Amino acid sequence: MTRRELNLAIFEKRTDKVLWQPRLETWINHHAAEGTLPERFQGLDYWGIYDTLHCSIRYAASAGVEAYEEPADVVRSGEQRGDKYFETITTPTGTITRMYQDIWEGEKLKNRRIHGWPVQTPEDLRVLIDVVERTHYRANLDAFRAAEERLGIRGEPTGFLNSSGFTDLIKHWTGLPGCYYLLADAPDVMEAYLEACDRRDDRQIDAALQLPARIFNLGDHTTNEFTPPPILKKYCLPRWQHISERLHAANRFVHSHWDGNSRQILPYLLESGLDSVESLTPEPQCDMTLEMIKQYTGNMTLLDLIPAIFFLPHYSMDFILDFTKRVMDMFAGRLILGISDEISQVGQIEKVEAITQLVSDTCGLAD
Repeated sequence: MTRRELNLAIFEKRTDKVLWQPRLETWINHHAAEGTLPERFQGLDYWGIYDTLHCSIRYAASAGVEAYEEPADVVRSGEQRGDKYFETITTPTGTITRMYQDIWEGEKLKNRRIHGWPVQTPEDLRVLIDVVERTHYRANLDAFRAAEERLGIRGEPTGFLNSSGFTDLIKHWTGLPGCYYLLADAPDVMEAYLEACDRRDDRQIDAALQLPARIFNLGDHTTNEFTPPPILKKYCLPRWQHISERLHAANRFVHSHWDGNSRQILPYLLESGLDSVESLTPEPQCDMTLEMIKQYTGNMTLLDLIPAIFFLPHYSMDFILDFTKRVMDMFAGRLILGISDEISQVGQIEKVEAITQLVSDTCGLAD
């Protein structure tokens, strides 16, 4: 069985084996850019490093759904002012501006973070509604096939779908406090925005279903803080149920990304209709135990479950291997083992290699 075949077999509940599918992109890209790759990886590209580690790849074939705007009357511009970058969006309704704080090391941009949120008032949110309503999607089968061919047997292609309109607002447009102020002060505009996001999601799914991809991810970043139970029940559960119904009718699978404290919302997961959940993060990094996760996920497929902090030097090799054995014992047959969320630049890649060996000794390695 190849890694791709095993990837799909786990979603279809046709195996008791475990697939090792850690996200290594941040680690690889950092060390390749800095010239600090260990000697055994030097001269290898992204694919070669994954193959040397004998790890499956999750998102390398996320291609084929293209966004465009219609009518094409949204104007975007950017301007660098010292260590700040300003990104402006103008629609027929008005203009919003996002300010970034840049951190430079010589001539090299090392980091860029939002320093000023673009949506702070109901009027700003109406501008964003313009953008959402104009966002449309088309399928590009050739782009999907090319990405699928590059991925090869390393994993089953997984496509990206939109985040929840609610969490998307928090992450990119308002920040957490700003989102809740708008919800309290302008509920009618907030409802109009979320309804526009739902329509946009359906347009995206229409395009995605024209591709032969079987697995899709919703990059929601659902957490206690972002989506506490009242918000989850009102805005997230109905959305997941609707999307799951559409994808299941077309013989597809869908999972949502939860990568923070989720103890308060975990009991609602089985109501979602989702096939699986990505990146649930156990203690001590976040607020859930493995026993809680097992209790509240039923027979759902689980992706990841090894906290990223365990790859830091102050956790021993024996510790992370013992924890990984426990995870495999508890969830085998519905587990795509990985790192919640991904290994950091300073993570120890030797631990990834050791887990590869553990999976091989326990289940055998897929081709």
